[in-house]
Amino acid sequence: MIVRLTTLGLLLFAATANATQLTLVRSCPLDDGSQVALLAEPTVEGNRFHLKIDGTVGTAFTDMPDTDFIGTIALAKCVDGSLIFAISYGPPYLKGAVVRKNPVSHRLERIDFSEKALPRWLYVNSREMQLVIPNIGYEVASRYLVYHYSASDGQSSEPAARDALPSKRGFEKLAISRQMPRSSGHDK
Repeated sequence: MIVRLTTLGLLLFAATANATQLTLVRSCPLDDGSQVALLAEPTVEGNRFHLKIDGTVGTAFTDMPDTDFIGTIALAKCVDGSLIFAISYGPPYLKGAVVRKNPVSHRLERIDFSEKALPRWLYVNSREMQLVIPNIGYEVASRYLVYHYSASDGQSSEPAARDALPSKRGFEKLAISRQMPRSSGHDK
């Protein structure tokens, strides 16, 4: 009997010791008064990231649920009721998202992206978001890649390639970051 209790005790201790510890990277207030939190789970290769929204913890990258993105934080910022984050998960790409609750409907909205540069501007209004990223990879012949989200249609399937910034008409233009990742030799 003592052997069984000791074995059971060791199993419980091992399970507790192996429990995943999530650490807070950034928490941002949302327009409905709730919070969104970016959480990191340490692994041998880097961190796996999660979002906590309305008390529920889920993967940070919902657009590719079968892919396990592990990396380091390149950007985690609160911008006007939105959380904008990106991770470096292997040169030359950054993977990230913009998460907000619509200021009118309070429904969760997000833009997922994967590019070689960090986003620079977020255009917002009560119906749409546009995320602007400088095109340093030159996969297309344009200066900017613009990811679009519409409250009625969701995120467009591909970013739009543009040589000029979107019009500010009807939008609030918010600066995100002026930092650019170091050149990896792939973007020349």
